[in-house]
Amino acid sequence: MSAVNQQEVLASFKVLVSMAKADGKLLEEEFASLADTFEEIHLPEGVTVDTLLNAEDEPIDTLLSQITSDIAQEVVYQSAYAMANIDGECSPEEKALLDKIGTTFTNSKMWGKQEWLEALEKRSQQSPISTQVSQIDDPARRAIEVDNAITDTCFLNAVLGAFPLPGIAIAFDMLIYWNQLDLAQAIGQSWGYDRNQADFRKAIFGSLGITGTRIAVSNLAKLVPVFGMVVGATTAYASTWALGKVANEYFASGGEMDAFSLRQAFKKAKQEGETIYKSKAEEIAAKKKAIEPQVQLLNEELKAGTITPEEYQVKLKALL
Repeated sequence: MSAVNQQEVLASFKVLVSMAKADGKLLEEEFASLADTFEEIHLPEGVTVDTLLNAEDEPIDTLLSQITSDIAQEVVYQSAYAMANIDGECSPEEKALLDKIGTTFTNSKMWGKQEWLEALEKRSQQSPISTQVSQIDDPARRAIEVDNAITDTCFLNAVLGAFPLPGIAIAFDMLIYWNQLDLAQAIGQSWGYDRNQADFRKAIFGSLGITGTRIAVSNLAKLVPVFGMVVGATTAYASTWALGKVANEYFASGGEMDAFSLRQAFKKAKQEGETIYKSKAEEIAAKKKAIEPQVQLLNEELKAGTITPEEYQVKLKALL
């Protein structure tokens, strides 16, 4: 694997900002999502969130020419794909920019390319979280069941987040996202709400900035050397904890919380989640260490083409 230098990392982040602006505008929620996510990671020295989001746009050809290593090209394409497609609404402008990135990086060893990413999105099997919680009329029992679902999902996602592997991590990041969506839907169901994925995404995930943007930046952050196991695990645990708590509060209110209230509650709960993670860190690290050899074997099998992306996901979930 060729080395990734700081210029490549910076250019890579700027490509994602260009993707966010591809349709000619950067919506408030998109800006907030980018800003919040950039603040969670260790940016290259001398780079700030403000300089990334507010600097004058550079020509995309110039940025892409600065990304030369195979692994950086692979991760940039994966991240841009996630940003453009995970919400199911890839605009013509986003599609054109994504095609531009793919065409420019034709010499990189992007195994699977669209097929790999499309398979991740399909998720052949539904998360078991979905069946753990159903409508519960007794408030005390509902609180216990919801807390158990949140705790279990936090642990699962923290283990996934503890694998900061460029080129592979997109699979873990997407599973974290889908687990969070399943958790929010399950909590809604415990309150008697129908499980409508599109409505959940718009009402909660969109308001909180938990979108393809967050996944894209998180995946790209794996190129930054200091983004290690602890950072990834902490972020995954804390964001999942906050999402679960906010979802429960949202449904308890009858779905009346506005976007500002959701974001404020999320920030407060996320700090709480970071504190709770510290008490679970050793257990999470032990689980990560225990399954690491099997995960490495799965990664090698996937790259070699001996298992399909669907089989990879099923086997990975079985390990967890």
